[in-house]
Formats: sequence, structure tokens, C-alpha cells
Amino acid sequence: MRQVAPYAAALLGWAAPLWAGGLSGPVKLLDRNDKPRETLKDVIAILEPLGAPKPTLEKRPMLRIRTVGKRFAPRVAWTTPGSQVSFPNQDSIVHNVFSVCCTVPFDTGQYEPGDTPPPIRVAKPGLLKLYCNVHHKMNAFLWVLDTPYAQVLDGKTGLAFEDVPAGTYRLKLWHPETGEKTFPVTIGTGAVHGEWTLSANLPAFEPHKNKFGKDYPPTKDEGSY
Repeated sequence: MRQVAPYAAALLGWAAPLWAGGLSGPVKLLDRNDKPRETLKDVIAILEPLGAPKPTLEKRPMLRIRTVGKRFAPRVAWTTPGSQVSFPNQDSIVHNVFSVCCTVPFDTGQYEPGDTPPPIRVAKPGLLKLYCNVHHKMNAFLWVLDTPYAQVLDGKTGLAFEDVPAGTYRLKLWHPETGEKTFPVTIGTGAVHGEWTLSANLPAFEPHKNKFGKDYPPTKDEGSY
């Protein structure tokens, strides 16, 4: 990270959340040929307090991750522990959303077009990888966070956090094809600007088993999910 206009955090600011600053700057997502991608689709920015006041967390409104066009929408999302998530089926075909992650394993069971299974309640922080037991190439990523400072950067050119209490933080940037990258950040009572770069070096699609731990059967329409 290159900080363009850093401001040193005052120790008094750690004990006085009213002393707030901000963090902003452009983010680049480079393809495997080092060419910048046109969008930051599926990039999430997370700001985790270290030497800063720990914010009070509240349950967020119901998060709806739709299944439409054999895709999850949004593909990357976030919420906080104790919040609920639902999976409306807006497709013309059946779906079966599941996760075998140790954080919040769940299985909606198969459900019909137009239906919405009962929502799940996420309890622990972590990354949930979401799949469909019917369609192998459907995947999504749900971050359950114990910080309110998070932004999905779809449609943006960078990140912008405002009204952040002064102190030290860990900035975490993540994309399915870059994995997690972290940067130390110090926020004072003014604006801190930076520039960050992610490089795609992971497969665009991560093979996985179905909810029974077995391979998916071959299908004829795997090409365009």
C-alpha cells in the first residue's frame, strides 16, 4: 500500500471514538497478464480494528441472495453474526443451496421456482462458500464479519470509509481469484488516502463436491453459468 497523505493517529483518539477520520483510494484488480480489469466486481474491502475502539455490532437487515440465471446474485456479500440470509429462487428451474463450511453448515433442500426456503441465521464470523447441489458451477461467497466497516466494490473504482474512529486497523481486500490480501492502516482525525492492487492468480472456478461429498454427475449445460 502507498499512503499518499497519511495522518498519524493520536493516542487520545483511541479512547475518543468521536475523533473520526476516513480511508479512501483507488483499487486495481490485475488479470493474469497484469492488465487491469475494467471493474472491481466481486472485490470486498474489510476494515478490522486493531488498536482502535471496537465498534458495537448490530444485526443487519435480512440479506437476500437470489438464484437467477444459474447464478447467485450478489455473488459476494457480507453480513454480521446473528443476522439472517435468505435465498429466493427467481429462476425457472429448481435449486438447492448448501454450504459445508465449518462456520455455518446448512442445506436448504431442493426448492421450486418462485419459492424461498426458510432463512438461515449466521452465528460465527468467517467466510461461507455457497454452492448449489443441482448446478455444479454455481458458487457465491458470504462474509460474516465482526466489524461494520465493509464494502463490496462492484461498480466502484476504489474504497471509501468515513467516520472511522482513530486508531490502527487491518485493511483486508479479497476477491475469489486473488484470495485475501492485508495492509496495515493508521487512521487519525483526517482523511487517509491510499492505493491498493490485487493480482488474480487463482482459478476462476474452484472445483468442489456436492453436499454428499461426491462428484457432480456430468451435465450437458455446464458451459454458461
